[in-house]
Amino acid sequence: MSDDPSSKWKTEADRYSKICKQVLAISPHIRYAGAVNRYGRTLTGFLRPGTTPMLGREQTKNEFFILSAIMNMRTETEEAIGSLEHILIRHEKVKVALIPTEKAWFYISIAGEEQRYMDVVGEAKRIISS
Repeated sequence: MSDDPSSKWKTEADRYSKICKQVLAISPHIRYAGAVNRYGRTLTGFLRPGTTPMLGREQTKNEFFILSAIMNMRTETEEAIGSLEHILIRHEKVKVALIPTEKAWFYISIAGEEQRYMDVVGEAKRIISS
């Protein structure tokens, strides 16, 4: 494969897709697994088949933009307090885990009724970091 930017992007996108599919397979309670770039743009993402999205297209776009701002601002404090491992946001109906990597961060939504969500997050972190 050549080193042109489009082939590099395709390789990276394929890797993110594979990771997201592995994360989605961890638990039937995972609703969505996706990779987002530092600007809040979706690189790849998968909604569990049969799952109805909770947010519309514009709401999702805004959510990712806001979260990307938070993730980018957090990098300024890493030298003082250490690298960010993950962020967990708990809503009544869903829990959201944000797991950063060097070039992107993974957005994982977990159904609110899942009681062992931290086990799910731990397994997702293991897959993402491998």
